[in-house]
Amino acid sequence: MESLSGMENAQPSIPELIDIWEEAATAVADLADHVDDSQWRAMTRCSGWSLADIVAHVVDVEGVLAGLPRPQHEPDWDALPHVANDFGRFTEVGVDHRRSRPREEVVAELREVVAVRRGQLDAHPVGEDVIGPLGNPTTMDRLLRMRVLDIWMHEQDIRAAVGSDGGWGTRAAWISYQQIRAALPIVWAKRAGAPGGDAVRIDVTGPGVVATMAAVAADDSRGALVDPPERATVSLRLSWPDLVILAAGRVADDPGLASRLTLDGDPGLGEALLAALTITP
Repeated sequence: MESLSGMENAQPSIPELIDIWEEAATAVADLADHVDDSQWRAMTRCSGWSLADIVAHVVDVEGVLAGLPRPQHEPDWDALPHVANDFGRFTEVGVDHRRSRPREEVVAELREVVAVRRGQLDAHPVGEDVIGPLGNPTTMDRLLRMRVLDIWMHEQDIRAAVGSDGGWGTRAAWISYQQIRAALPIVWAKRAGAPGGDAVRIDVTGPGVVATMAAVAADDSRGALVDPPERATVSLRLSWPDLVILAAGRVADDPGLASRLTLDGDPGLGEALLAALTITP
């Protein structure tokens, strides 16, 4: 299923979000099941990580959320220059621990942990908070949306590495779009530094996701989503894959990105917007 109409403003129920999360995780496992050994070790556009590392990362995070024991492992940090902060060190432990394992074993572990996690999510009391990857309490809706965004973006990292284009219009893709849209007010007002009253409009042209989002800044460096204006301080028109590249911070691996964007309005704020659109860690 490559395109779903009516998903732009859909508000899936918690059971539906659980299904979408499982679809996203299963898509990663299915892709990994169909790569050869050279592709399994191929580097991706996710800094420092191979395809194998991305699958290991999904295994690790879902295992943490499931309450499974993490490996007692200390990576050789000097050999991992892409790890630049405490969050990076946290995520790298489970990845590095699995680097020597064969593909079949890691993919099987992913399917097993997804099954365990699915059972936990289905049994979780309605309305009660859950614990996030770093031990913080959060709502089930927020956690599932965050996990769908992370897993689906990593699916696209895998697809880019092996030349398997697809997945742009799935339910997980649309949830990822909603997450990017939800971040737009703070991206525009705080991170890009737009003055109060200034508006931004972003037209996404597909494939898969075709939509328009807009936000207006306030004087207190906060912003709000608004109906798309005909004219905005900055207008950006781009494909859905290019918005994903920006939101995931994969710009360095795509020097042709700027030539594919249409950016109108205040040039300084436009460049600030592009720099601020990275919303993943």
